[in-house]
Amino acid sequence: MIRTTDGAPTKRRGQLGFLLGVALVTAGVLTQLPDVKMMIDHGRAETGAAGMPGMDGMPAGEPMEMWTPTMLLGMALLLVGMVVAGRALFGGVQRPDAESVTVESIEHGRLRPAYAVTCAVLTIALVVDIMKPLTLGFVMPGMSDEYHMSLEAVSILPLVALTGTAVGSVLWGLLGDRYGRRTALLLATLLFIATSACGAMPSFEWNLVMCFAMGTSAGGLLPLVFTLLAELTPRRHRGWVAVTVGSIGGLGGYLAASEAAHYLEPALTWRSLWLIGLPSGLLLLVLAPLIPESPLYLLRAGRRAEAEAVLRRYGSHLGATPPAAVDPGATRPGMATLLRRYPVVTSVIGVVGIVWGLVNFGFLVMLPAQLREAGLAGGVASGLLADSALYSTPALALVVLLYAGWSGRRALALFILVTGVGLGGVAVWSVGDAGQTLLLASIGLLVLALSAVNAMLLPYSAEIYPTATRATGSGFAGAATKVGGILGPSAMLLILSLGGGLAVPAIALGVLCLVAAGLLLAFGPELGASVGPLAPPAADVDRADDPPPTEPAGPAAPPVAGPAVGAATARLAAVPSDGAAEEARTAGATPTAT
Repeated sequence: MIRTTDGAPTKRRGQLGFLLGVALVTAGVLTQLPDVKMMIDHGRAETGAAGMPGMDGMPAGEPMEMWTPTMLLGMALLLVGMVVAGRALFGGVQRPDAESVTVESIEHGRLRPAYAVTCAVLTIALVVDIMKPLTLGFVMPGMSDEYHMSLEAVSILPLVALTGTAVGSVLWGLLGDRYGRRTALLLATLLFIATSACGAMPSFEWNLVMCFAMGTSAGGLLPLVFTLLAELTPRRHRGWVAVTVGSIGGLGGYLAASEAAHYLEPALTWRSLWLIGLPSGLLLLVLAPLIPESPLYLLRAGRRAEAEAVLRRYGSHLGATPPAAVDPGATRPGMATLLRRYPVVTSVIGVVGIVWGLVNFGFLVMLPAQLREAGLAGGVASGLLADSALYSTPALALVVLLYAGWSGRRALALFILVTGVGLGGVAVWSVGDAGQTLLLASIGLLVLALSAVNAMLLPYSAEIYPTATRATGSGFAGAATKVGGILGPSAMLLILSLGGGLAVPAIALGVLCLVAAGLLLAFGPELGASVGPLAPPAADVDRADDPPPTEPAGPAAPPVAGPAVGAATARLAAVPSDGAAEEARTAGATPTAT
């Protein structure tokens, strides 16, 4: 699991250290299961469930013990396990020298079965990641009842949790650029498992603390998955593969959250929805050997032999191109590089992400509670939302076709507009007497469009930035969606307090969707084009991973090449094929090293 620079013994010690950390974290969650059961029993008594006594016969409404011995032991095991695993993962990992080498994208003739297996595992990771924030909307009504708090007071929960996801998106993106995409993914997954203990927290305040940590872990999985996809997938397959995985992961996450709420929450209260993180996170770690480290990252880190081994597994090999001038500033990872070198496109990505977050986490996540306020029973509301997601699933093929076969930028803008149409349908239902058919169709359209935008935004962001800043760029896009989520619930409740029902926020968010789509069409680069300040037309660009062009300021700079790759810039090239040459000619470039 671990890649180190000190040989096989150190590698084995790292693997054992990580496994020990996993065992400690798992034991920490399991130790608190008796407390979760007592909390569930007490919560049912609080909400008036017949035949269910409170904890140890405690009358409903009596304060509960803040920390039991098992909770203290469990939390200690969680902290120790995370520290042990983190040291094992990051200790000895060779960090890349961003200025030593530039690499291009993987090219090979066909997708091998090993690649399909990896995509399936990454899809599961997306389902797990997307499911957790969406669960917030389903736990809020039950939490409001159990703690005797108004829905407005409980709405701070998604605010705190989504703040964690915004922090996590940036944090794990930076760690992925410095220590490896897979390394960061493993630690984020372990933190995700640890936060299953959120279901054992006796007070609302401690739920806030644990949900912030949960959001931090969930925020990291999304950008890391799309970065790995972008760096493992051949360029000609990259678009449709990323959007397919993202679409299935998005709808799968919403289906998982709504179905879990539909079947588990009535019998086991809202606390049971947090415990799903334990088995789902462990499943990801069991499947982790099927996820390789990015070969592009390995080359930047000077670990050529490991990169070649990964490429052989996927049917690729290494070639070389003549040395090229590289601007060190374009290959230095970090948020400063994005904001300094690509301010316009990064701003557009931020606006699109924020608008998506406002709709998804402000409108859709709050929708179950609002439907209950409108008179629909909790089970009916969650069932309606699950059916809407299920009925919209067949349209995923259209999402993939438009992104890969038409235009990534225009397809993304189109589904932002479709999001506005879905919001308009909910607004019409809110002010009229159209029945559940219109509501079902509108929510289905909304879920499909939001899943499509989510599926396209991060792959789009991952493709338009260079390799050195790719994880940070997709992390920024993920963080922007979470910023919208942070603002969304409070803004939603504020607008609802003014009267007018769901129609007012639906119309307001629909207008924002129009603005975001317009900005993307006006300023967003097409896939395959550099995002540099002097970006040529897409037809003149050979690779999205090429160093972005800069203003010429005099004589050409001398070539830059790292010792790990010899005197040439490394390139991941295809097995020779006429198709690769034809693709390069179509792009207006001369094929080399094929």
